[in-house]
Amino acid sequence: MTARRTAALGAAGLATAALLALTGCDSENQDEARTEKETASAYVEALNARDPDALAKLGRPGDQGAQQGARDLVNREGGRGIQVEDVAVNHEFGPDFADVAIWGTDSKGRTYRHRLTLERTGKTWYVPLGSAPGTPKPSSATTRS
Repeated sequence: MTARRTAALGAAGLATAALLALTGCDSENQDEARTEKETASAYVEALNARDPDALAKLGRPGDQGAQQGARDLVNREGGRGIQVEDVAVNHEFGPDFADVAIWGTDSKGRTYRHRLTLERTGKTWYVPLGSAPGTPKPSSATTRS
């Protein structure tokens, strides 16, 4: 390769990187499209790997408590070696909410059945793991009249 061609390729690479940075298309800021089934598969993969960080990334951006919710879920359900056999998606409550049924078996041959509610923002489906910012916590206090 000639020095001129190497310089041209280097300049093109820098121009592409600059364009991506200006348009916000780097890997950390990109809102990648993810279907309901892809989200369910990533959910099971994160559980199998006992990876709360991967699970938390499936939560909605800005959710409070998503990281803790992911840790709790991994501690409760993680590491079972789930092999997914089928995923069924239902949109009973509108196009931005999905009820996902996951069927499979775990590493001990036991039946695995799990229902997962997903929410869509844009083209990406999310697992609600925490609460949206500003969502009031339910009160445990009761009043009598």
